[in-house]
Amino acid sequence: MSGMILLLAAPGDGGAAAVARELSARDDHGGVLTLTPDDLARARWSHRVNGAGEASTRLTLPTGQVLDDLSIGAVLHRLPGLPLAEGAVNGPRAKDALYTHCERQALVASWLLSLAPQVIGLISAYGTAHGTVSRTTALVHAERCGLPVARRGGATRAGLAGRPAPGERHVPRLAWPGGPGSPVPVDVLPQVPAAYRDTLLVAGDRVIGPRADDHYERCQRLGDALSTRHFELRFAPRATGAVVTEVHLCPRLHDPLHVEATASFLVATAEQPTRRLA
Repeated sequence: MSGMILLLAAPGDGGAAAVARELSARDDHGGVLTLTPDDLARARWSHRVNGAGEASTRLTLPTGQVLDDLSIGAVLHRLPGLPLAEGAVNGPRAKDALYTHCERQALVASWLLSLAPQVIGLISAYGTAHGTVSRTTALVHAERCGLPVARRGGATRAGLAGRPAPGERHVPRLAWPGGPGSPVPVDVLPQVPAAYRDTLLVAGDRVIGPRADDHYERCQRLGDALSTRHFELRFAPRATGAVVTEVHLCPRLHDPLHVEATASFLVATAEQPTRRLA
């Protein structure tokens, strides 16, 4: 039997909850456990790095349950970051509280990096599911991998950006009474119909969605560029064909097919002989 599957997600993460329900209905894994940022912040940690740079970790959760590296088969990483401790922003001990918060976040990052072959999701020194990859950065990678990407841009004022092209909109970065010619920076963003839900999910070697056959190889290349094989592409219609408007490193997982694919990806990852034996 494979090791336990951990789901690291914020409270109220419906996608993680759907994956947990899907896994709970299956018997092909060693159990499933969902941990929130607060659970990790309250846990007792033992994290050691040897001279070869190999880390070993033991967590005692607030419930008393103990997790170590050998008990973990796979991890779905959707963490937005650990919560700030009380007094981290204001108060006489704010500096100490912020330092403690940064140390805890670094601890989580080191833990996930040590489990890298078993982690589904982006891993970085930040320990969050998005790391340093912004939405714009992800779209740049998508375009370089050959995917059709909606035009984005910006200008120091709306008049310099020109009139929006079909399928585009101008969004001021702040409210200003000077009118469209005033010196207010604007972003050129794609216009997406509210009811449009054309998506592709990449889950390991699977690409799920109506455009999977057209973009399979490009999606796999994008996974290599982003260093994760679990993400979602959202499309918008254009006269020349649908274009990518967003790359989400934390897929919504509202579609039952996406939930099943994610659960299967986790189980397959947990079954891989990547865990240390000692």
